[in-house]
Amino acid sequence: MADERARGSSRDAEALRRERAARPDAEEAARRLLSGEAWHAYCDALRDAGDHLLACAEDAAPATRAAGVHYLLGLVRAGLGQALELADPARPRFFRNPDSSSRWGAENADNQYLWARVDPALRYEIRGERGTAFDFLIEVKEGYMQLGDERNFATLTAADVRCDDDGRFAVVLAAQPPAKNGLALHPAARFVAIRQYLCDWQRETPARFRIECLDEREPASATPARMASLLQDAADWTLGSARFWSEWTERLRAGYDPGKIAPARRFAGGADDIYYGNDFYALGPDEALVIESAVPDARYWQFQLCDLWFRSADWAERTTSLNHLQARIDGDGRFRCVVAHRDPGVPNWLDTGGETEGVLQYRWIWSRDNPQPGGSIVPFARVRELLPADTPVVSAADRRNQRRLRSSHRSLREPAS
Repeated sequence: MADERARGSSRDAEALRRERAARPDAEEAARRLLSGEAWHAYCDALRDAGDHLLACAEDAAPATRAAGVHYLLGLVRAGLGQALELADPARPRFFRNPDSSSRWGAENADNQYLWARVDPALRYEIRGERGTAFDFLIEVKEGYMQLGDERNFATLTAADVRCDDDGRFAVVLAAQPPAKNGLALHPAARFVAIRQYLCDWQRETPARFRIECLDEREPASATPARMASLLQDAADWTLGSARFWSEWTERLRAGYDPGKIAPARRFAGGADDIYYGNDFYALGPDEALVIESAVPDARYWQFQLCDLWFRSADWAERTTSLNHLQARIDGDGRFRCVVAHRDPGVPNWLDTGGETEGVLQYRWIWSRDNPQPGGSIVPFARVRELLPADTPVVSAADRRNQRRLRSSHRSLREPAS
């Protein structure tokens, strides 16, 4: 297969990367903090992020604009987490980003995401328990693609990690790691990220991870220069994310061709073994989109909906995603699903929640092929005409049980501490 990679960088991401490289020295940063300039600059970045998102939704419905404010609050929370939870590579800890309340970047509804800050000059150990998650990836990364930091340097999958008889493991990260259960820290590495896949939401339990620095270093102190740097980190993350992902959605809208679905591609900044399909949808109140696809030769695959802010739709309260274990495959071996505003009473329904526009996304992961899905927009009343005659009827009670399972899964994936 051709390794086609689309770059996700934007002018804003490139600009932020240049600005990081040109930050003031410690003396000037301290002066800015003590004078209040650093704080004012942070507040200005939040204002600019809000103005940008409101401008993007200038002609949108009030509910969409309100959702944009909710999205912005999540970005602010995540940006502060970047600055506070991930500030000191000598005292690392894992921080969930995104999660169900801070959603961004069309995150996978089946994934839990964890990030920790690292210094390539130091050594680290990740200890954990395997659990029964479908898989996980431990990745050494440059940073976040929306900030122009796209490089992935090294990866271990769950199959690569050796566990003891009780499922416990330890992975060492260092410039010169051990051959077994080791990950090399590239000189430009700034983060270790973990994404784990939870496919059977009723039975699988997440793996657990803890990280420790193995080298003795004094914890970073709250100097004026360092606090100015943390404020800038939070500002860059929030404003850069707001601009980058809204531009992505606008490109999808501009290229939308009703009834057709864009092919899947690899993207710089994404994991190496993922084909991402991104497209737009627009449905009237009595319309539905019927999707049909060959089943990929993949260990994992998934379809999901995202809102106009490029957030995964609320997967815990509605059926907005279907993976290879959750989806029904028809008797002819093909996958079909229905994107609709109300329940069509079929197994594979992706619930828009009444959103007339949004993003359709699919992923083929660890796949040997890259099938092209097709789509047809039809009146809602004609949905079953495009489905096999033996497509089961899903009752209202069955759908309630499905939603209950999805809602209960959130607390398993995102514990309180």
